[in-house]
Amino acid sequence: MLRSIVRTRVGNALRSRLLVPAVVALAATVGGVGYGMVNDDVVTAAGSLVFLPSALLLFAIATRDGIDESTNGPEAGSDASTDASE
Repeated sequence: MLRSIVRTRVGNALRSRLLVPAVVALAATVGGVGYGMVNDDVVTAAGSLVFLPSALLLFAIATRDGIDESTNGPEAGSDASTDASE
């Protein structure tokens, strides 16, 4: 059971377009903390932690079940059958 849940969430994350910004935000956090620790720069290390909440939120949204990406975007809900101009 747990294996199928993990497989579903990982599959959803890999198909999501939000995975790239989540990885970039996580890399910025890890890189900033690492750079700050190596160079004894506490301000840089602490300041880079600002990216951590956005990385976590993006990963959480990317792994959420039931995301229908066909409803995302400016064309969502503008079906030809629902147009009032006909």
